[in-house]
Amino acid sequence: MQNAQPVGRPHRNQGLFSDHYLNVTLPARPDWKALVDDARPAMEEIAGLLDSYTPSENEAQVEEDLVRPILRLLGHTFEVQPALATPEGTKRPDYVLYDDAGSVAANKGKTLTDELLKNRAFAVADAKYWERPLDISLQGSKRNAFSNKNPGYQISFYIQHSGTEWGILTNGKFWRLYHRDTAHKLDRFYEVDLTDLTSSSSVEDFLYFYAFFRRAAFDVGDLGVGALLGESTDYARSVGDSLKVQVYEALRHVAQGFLDHPRNGLSAEPETLREIYDNSLILLYRLLFVLYAESRDLLPIHESAGYRDSYSLYAIKHDVERNLTQGRSLLPTSATLWPRLGSCSGSSPMAARP
Repeated sequence: MQNAQPVGRPHRNQGLFSDHYLNVTLPARPDWKALVDDARPAMEEIAGLLDSYTPSENEAQVEEDLVRPILRLLGHTFEVQPALATPEGTKRPDYVLYDDAGSVAANKGKTLTDELLKNRAFAVADAKYWERPLDISLQGSKRNAFSNKNPGYQISFYIQHSGTEWGILTNGKFWRLYHRDTAHKLDRFYEVDLTDLTSSSSVEDFLYFYAFFRRAAFDVGDLGVGALLGESTDYARSVGDSLKVQVYEALRHVAQGFLDHPRNGLSAEPETLREIYDNSLILLYRLLFVLYAESRDLLPIHESAGYRDSYSLYAIKHDVERNLTQGRSLLPTSATLWPRLGSCSGSSPMAARP
């Protein structure tokens, strides 16, 4: 089954971009906000296409009724099922997206290679039947073996042998963007649920499709996907460097907390310090693991209000932040939070407290 898009988010980002960059930085940019006027008519037309479409497992029907009209609405110039030379013989990606009509004409009728596509095409695209799972191979299908493969593998294969920078994969409902540097990992992509975006009536949400899949997105420019990927990578790298410092600082505070808390009755003996250090690392890594799982929706932070508000580290860290903002700091001798946490988890508080 296709993994669901996180509740409340207009996209599903699988490690291609920085989530914070997509969710916080990008919507605040004036040039991003200025796209709304251009995106609105495209949203209305695509919504009309989807409303009139009857779901089908006929791939050709999905392409004819949805994929090609949407690509044209987005301003793309493309060739349908061109021959592509590969080590596994000639393959036919559904679409090669070209810079312009002249580039299409120059390659018409040729068996394409990365050299022929260089400086003429920027992406390959592949379309599957309506809601075809995009992460699994088909078993027992009458289609040929290559068509049965994991669609993520297919688009990665096409990117590699066409020499293009980008790949688009869709089943009509879900649209994915892959980059040549990470497509081979199969789980690195950016995805939107187009039916959700067009039915939400929010043009601001629809921008997460329009801005990433329109023709102009693949040009050099501030809102080009290449520039967005570069800025997102730079942002993530700076956050990573900052995080290293914060982790060491957090480790120091946790270890000092174990030592300072009077009820632990610990002294700064070498053997005790070593044990404090080991247990501080265990605690810190467990916290980081849960925080990461919550941020990636591996835990039901968006789906379950009960988990989010009562059990999650998300709730605890916001409680701490709110208290610190209001000038209420937790004293080293205090264990006020522990009864609440113990009752939430159904287990007794830790014997040793930081």
